[in-house]
Amino acid sequence: MQKQFDNNNFETDAEMAKKYAFRVRLREVFTDGLFTLAKWNFLFVLCCLPVVTIAPAAAALLNCTNLQVVDDRPQINASKWFFASFKAACRKIFLPGIMFTLANFVLVFGFAFYLKMTGTSFVYVPMASLSLLLLVLVWAVAIHAFPLVFESTDFDNGTVTVSEKTVGEAVREAVPMVFAKAKGTLISVVLGMVIIAAQFLFMPASIPVMLIIGFAVPAQAAALAHTEPEVID
Repeated sequence: MQKQFDNNNFETDAEMAKKYAFRVRLREVFTDGLFTLAKWNFLFVLCCLPVVTIAPAAAALLNCTNLQVVDDRPQINASKWFFASFKAACRKIFLPGIMFTLANFVLVFGFAFYLKMTGTSFVYVPMASLSLLLLVLVWAVAIHAFPLVFESTDFDNGTVTVSEKTVGEAVREAVPMVFAKAKGTLISVVLGMVIIAAQFLFMPASIPVMLIIGFAVPAQAAALAHTEPEVID
């Protein structure tokens, strides 16, 4: 009984340490790192303009925010680091990224269309629900798969190397992570969708928010769901 009690105490202390580390890192990211997030947000929007580069831009943004969770050195040269991640992602996932972007457009417009049609027939309700569910699943996997595209980052030289994993292997590795981190993944995906959808619904008034922080905040939430900060001694 004493052994079991000690084990439970150890597990509780470890869990409390993780929560403490998470709160500390969250505060650091959204205070000291807020200007960095704003720069990454603007660069993300800029890199998305060709449309076919949306997936590499998203991968670069997630790579940046994920590493910022565990290391604040990226604040030294945020722009250089983002473009290095973007170039690496373009080399690795450009063609699969086009398919990813196309799938997102289909699901978003499908959901919007079926949601509008629900006023004419109840038959469209399951179709709208399915479109939304698939969109959530796609991004639940994406927030874990995109960071796996990258192997390492050299902060001093500003270079980023990609993993030897294929895109398919990264996706297969990401799927179990969705279930292992289901709570954080679901919260970050739903929160991100709500924030982004609200910005598009309230355009053009929301354009300043979109350019400054509108995409970086959901990306940072996804990073916190994917990467746990190190326990602080």
